Amino acid sequence: MTDIDWNDETTRRQDALLRDLSSLLAIPSVKDEQSATPGMPLGIESAKALAFILDLAGREGLRTASIDGIVGYAEYDATDEETGADYIAVLCHVDVVPASGEWTSPPFEPTLRDGRLYARGALDDKGPAIAALYGLLIVKELGLPLRHRVRLIVGTDEETGMNCMDVYNRHELPPVAGFTPDADFPIVHAEKGQVNSRMTLRFSEGSARQNESGLVGYRLRSFQAGTAANMVPDRAEAVVQGSPAQLERLITAFWSYCANKQIVGSMASDLTEQNAAAILRMEGKSAHGMAPETGDNAGIRLLEFLYEQPFTGDDRRFIHAAVELLAGDTSGTALGIACCDEVMGPLTVNIGLLRYEPHNRDAYFHLNIRFPVCTEGEAIVANIASRIEGYGFELTPPILKPPHVVPSDHPMIPTLQKIYSEHIGMEATLLSTGGGTYACKLASCVAFGPLFPGEPDTAHQQDESIAIDSLMQATALYARAIYELANLDYSQRKEG
Repeated sequence: MTDIDWNDETTRRQDALLRDLSSLLAIPSVKDEQSATPGMPLGIESAKALAFILDLAGREGLRTASIDGIVGYAEYDATDEETGADYIAVLCHVDVVPASGEWTSPPFEPTLRDGRLYARGALDDKGPAIAALYGLLIVKELGLPLRHRVRLIVGTDEETGMNCMDVYNRHELPPVAGFTPDADFPIVHAEKGQVNSRMTLRFSEGSARQNESGLVGYRLRSFQAGTAANMVPDRAEAVVQGSPAQLERLITAFWSYCANKQIVGSMASDLTEQNAAAILRMEGKSAHGMAPETGDNAGIRLLEFLYEQPFTGDDRRFIHAAVELLAGDTSGTALGIACCDEVMGPLTVNIGLLRYEPHNRDAYFHLNIRFPVCTEGEAIVANIASRIEGYGFELTPPILKPPHVVPSDHPMIPTLQKIYSEHIGMEATLLSTGGGTYACKLASCVAFGPLFPGEPDTAHQQDESIAIDSLMQATALYARAIYELANLDYSQRKEG
């Protein structure tokens, strides 16, 4: 291999990399369909983020293209005319999840503290996207010969459905190999499948009238928790009506519950006879939906408190379904879907969105389920539908994503293992994940970083951050990986 000090090449570009990354992080590129227009299908800020990285790549001499305003790519071609259409892909995204919770510094004002860069998207996935772009630019600026073209593919809908990659696949041929810097080092070659659906409540006939009719017990006027399906909700709110005397008892019980469970709660109330209501709020801990057991679902916690109170009708069915089918059970046991295998581990269930609006006859729990190869999405859906029927719930048409596995004999796998081992001095074991990355949209792609073993995973959490040293180390790995993957011979595998 060409004698190149990849770390040195990265270090010399550190200031420029951090400057460009900070500019990208300042764009609040959360999906916003309300500001969507033709050419900007996911809103103004998502379009700005895509335009920023494509403009940056274009100024550096890469060929760029935008497809329907939802996905784009920056391409480098240092091949001869006989290499054909094959290319290597590096898949990134510039959309981010909402910045919930109390941040130490504003989430869209990038801040350096103690060797870490703090901002929404620093780890997932704007930091790695800029690292990959700079890795490609290092290869370009060194003038290294390549057998295959290289494309940095940039999407804007990774967090909310990956429709951008469906658009890409309709317009472009797939790469022969590639990676996404959107998970963990060393190499994630297997991803769980996913089921996304909503448990929706079938309201009783006359339920709207019943909710106003002075039944014994409390009335649940509304309930809400969660801002994204793939996040554990860290805040929940319930509006409860009753007589002033009833609500006095409810408030006392609420404070006692919070104290006993060591939960942060707050409330507001109007105890006048004309409009007796209490607004109960509870805090939990956000986490990525792929590992719901590491978070504390505020919505479920608050419903567990309401479960102990006297509700009737649809209010009661909503609360009891949550507690009896979902509470404290991220493995799906009560839903009849729990399973586990040696490669991918256990099935997980995240309840990312919880809503109850009886005045609109709208009530649901959004299920974000991640499952191993030992089961199938259709079987999961059938089992859940059977279990929830008795509670008066039904499933909306599910979105299914099958598990994704790149076999260990793919030429790219041992190459990435060698690169990682030589740079880091550790064995490059193959990993699986419950997270969904762009790799699942292309048959010959894996996830490669950016999170090193033992580092804190702050993705989708408040005070999201990335260590500067780790970001630069990842950039060096990406530069070398791009160079070596773009010079492999994939012909025998294609013929096979």
